[in-house]
Parts: sequence; C-alpha cells; structure tokens
Amino acid sequence: KGSIRLMTYNVGVFGKYLDNSVPLVADLIKEAKPDIVGLNELDSCNRRHSAYQLEELNSCLGKGWNFVFQSMFPYQEGGYGIGVETTHKILGTKSYDIPKTPGVKHMGLLAVETKDFVFMSTHLNVTGSVSLEQAKLINEYVRKDYWGKGKPVFLAGDMNSRPGSATIAELERYWTVISANEPTYPSTAPERCIVYVLILNNIPKYMVVKSSACTGFKSGDVKVASDHIPIFVDVILP
Repeated sequence: KGSIRLMTYNVGVFGKYLDNSVPLVADLIKEAKPDIVGLNELDSCNRRHSAYQLEELNSCLGKGWNFVFQSMFPYQEGGYGIGVETTHKILGTKSYDIPKTPGVKHMGLLAVETKDFVFMSTHLNVTGSVSLEQAKLINEYVRKDYWGKGKPVFLAGDMNSRPGSATIAELERYWTVISANEPTYPSTAPERCIVYVLILNNIPKYMVVKSSACTGFKSGDVKVASDHIPIFVDVILP
C-alpha cells in the first residue's frame, strides 16, 4: 500500500522467439501491474517490422495506458528505439541525445515526467568503453535538469553492464541501484545481471519494498516473450 511499481523490459523487438510477441508481452505487463514500464528494443515502421510496435503494445494493454516512443537511430527505412508505457498522466517528456561513437550505433535516453516522479528509460551500448561514456553523459544531463528540483527521478533499462563494472560505478556517483541484483539474460537460462532500476540521490528518503526479476507468470511464458526477462521494483516515495 502506498508504493509505486516500476518495471523495465527489453522486449527484443517482440521477435526473438515468436513472430510477434506483442500480445504476450501485453498480458505479462498487465499481470505485473506496473505504474510505469520502460521498454527497450522497439521497431517502428521499418522493413523488419512494418508496425509501430509501441502503439500496437498500447492497444493490447487497453484503456488507461499512455505511451511515449523515442527513435534512437534510423533503421531499415524506419526507426528503432526505446519507450515508456504508464498508467499515470504524462506531464512532459524529453528526449536526450546519447553520443554517436564512430562505428557504434548510439543509444537513447527518454525522460517522462508525472506528478510524483520522473522516469527515464535508457539502453546503453554493449561495448564497455562506449557505455561508460554514455553513463557520464547521462549524469551530466541529470545534474543539469533534475538535481535541484526535489522530485524523485528513476533511471531504468538495459545497461549492458554487470554489477561492479565501470559503467555502473559511474552511474552510482549520482544514483543508487534499487533493483534486485538478479540475472535477466538470456531469458531461457538467465545468468547475467545487466538490467537495472536506479534512483537519483537528490531526495532525502524513500523505501524499497520489494524487487525481483520476473521469472514466472500465469498469463504466459516469459522465456519466449523476449530474450530478456523484466525486472520490477516497488518503492514508497516521501
């Protein structure tokens, strides 16, 4: 009671093991009942998937859900990016540019503001030296835009970095990891912790009630919905 549920899910363009896992992922999200969920690896009207995938997911979730999509880079005559779905009213959004490292596709950062908190969805590069630079830039953006505002700020997504890595250590200069240190990849036999939810260290107190990787659902098989499994955090804000 009194907590909000945050979730993050790399959905693997809804096509890692099934032709279209959008309906299945929607059922899993509805069962988990998050207030807000960050989503990684979304296609948008490209040759690989002609659908606007986040809009399709929103339709499957049903009434009461709001969504925002950020294309990280053009892909096969369309887009590829990250997004947010939430049952809260969206007061504002902001897309940030993450560095376009030569030879490496750049990743994204999307901020969604609600009445009670700011939720940032991100997806960092798999190359450690690149993700470290991306983490430094995230910290610069957040210090400038949110540090002194006094509103809770969350960062969620696939960081492609294990606990104790230089990338996570850089983020922990300004953030605290509040998600469970549990493996979420690969979904068929999870052995790597690379997905996180963090809170910005700009508010005096909060309480994490529970966090876990979502390894089992009644509404469908999470192992085939994506090559990742989602993780959630229940937190009570001041």
